Amino acid sequence: MHILYYITGHGYGHGVRSTVIANALPSNVDVTFRTSLPESFFMDEMRRDFSWYEGTFDCGCVQVDGVTVNVEQTLASYRRIADRNRTLIDREVEWCLKQRVTCILGDITPFAFDVADKARLPSIALSNFTWYDIYREYLADGDGFKPYLDEIAAQYNKADLFLSMFPANPMEYIKKKKNVSLIGRKGTLVREQIAKRYGFNEKKKIALIYIGCYGLNNVSWERLGRLSDWEFLSLYDVANRPSNFHVVNKKWFRYEDLMASADIVISKPGYGVVSECFLNGTPFFYIHRMNFAEYPVLKAAIDAWGGGYQISEKELSSCEWIDRLNSIIRREKPCPVETDGVEVCVKEILSI
Repeated sequence: MHILYYITGHGYGHGVRSTVIANALPSNVDVTFRTSLPESFFMDEMRRDFSWYEGTFDCGCVQVDGVTVNVEQTLASYRRIADRNRTLIDREVEWCLKQRVTCILGDITPFAFDVADKARLPSIALSNFTWYDIYREYLADGDGFKPYLDEIAAQYNKADLFLSMFPANPMEYIKKKKNVSLIGRKGTLVREQIAKRYGFNEKKKIALIYIGCYGLNNVSWERLGRLSDWEFLSLYDVANRPSNFHVVNKKWFRYEDLMASADIVISKPGYGVVSECFLNGTPFFYIHRMNFAEYPVLKAAIDAWGGGYQISEKELSSCEWIDRLNSIIRREKPCPVETDGVEVCVKEILSI
């Protein structure tokens, strides 16, 4: 079996959960990724052999920062890519057949299912939402975009199965759908090693900050220096960072281990961080997210879980939330959520 896995390049969350699934496949299944995400990302995440070929077949959302979408540019960009995809499909199908692909997976590139359909290959979509969900919220701002939206829905319905990951949008337009539980990574406690690496007392409290690769540049990060009993970790550097703010090299610590070791996470509410806070039982502050159809469903799941605390972008920017940190971690920590989502996905892929 040779799987070709199309993954949107919109942030790393789609790539993370796709690699979790790919790592769980039997070693005799060949896996090739087709995506604009960098090969270095897969080298960090994959625990088995794989192939990678660069390709951009959707654009997700064009973001101004970690939580703000430029709607006009998003729709214009998708139009250009969709128009180009129509000219590429014969060449892409020929390439797939040359690679001896036997199954196509997609998270959640619509074009993947056009390729599978034309190549007469079985295909599975895997996601908690689609670009149809996102773009239809923007339709009032997208003059002439309706035909593209209809095409996206039709492309997703060319998949033989849609594996809908909890917590998922309703996606009522999908005809062949199966619900699966959480997909994500469960980490190992490495607090002692983190403290040793960054030279602080391991009894100090740890907050993991993840705003995503798009960043937020207007936050008063220097205010974190007022909290002498806290240390802050991030994968990305920020302006005016205080001495208790540490930029983590992923060669030293895996992200899921940081998540498991943190007392709290501060993040935007994407699927990846939500699922992994659930799986590791780590409470988190999350930013209210405007104009993104995934947000209400994620927020409902967070509220039901009980370990999430919403803050506004203004509160984030001013770092007003730091005054609430100590009171929140005195509360009982949420229990990790159990899941068989990866196992179910692997079973469905192998039986397609």
